[in-house]
Amino acid sequence: MEDKFFMYFSLFLGSQAFFGFLQFIVQFFVTRNDMKKTIVKRIDAVEQNQERNQAILARTHILRFADDLRNHGSDYHSEEYYRQQILDCDTYDFYCEQHPDFSNGLTVMASAFIKREFEKKFLSGGDKNEQ
Repeated sequence: MEDKFFMYFSLFLGSQAFFGFLQFIVQFFVTRNDMKKTIVKRIDAVEQNQERNQAILARTHILRFADDLRNHGSDYHSEEYYRQQILDCDTYDFYCEQHPDFSNGLTVMASAFIKREFEKKFLSGGDKNEQ
């Protein structure tokens, strides 16, 4: 049945028009495939940019929290807030491991300071009200 369709279709359009139509269909699918590749590349670029921005945000959180601890002490922060900051440290460290060209070393001392303060305040059995 499909063969008859193409036969009648080619007779209707004429052979040049038929082959022009086939060329159009092939070009349509090639263009569609190229568009898909372009979209995938753009999505990958957006995802990479988002991961980088998350790492930069985590770095900002780490540095601000470390400064806050140094300037105001640890009495003002809950255990949950400390844990969130430690998650930011882990997020930043993981990103830096996966992207060696990304500037690392900016939070090494701040991360260590946050973790030491957390251990002193919550893990070593110290009084939660002491600095």
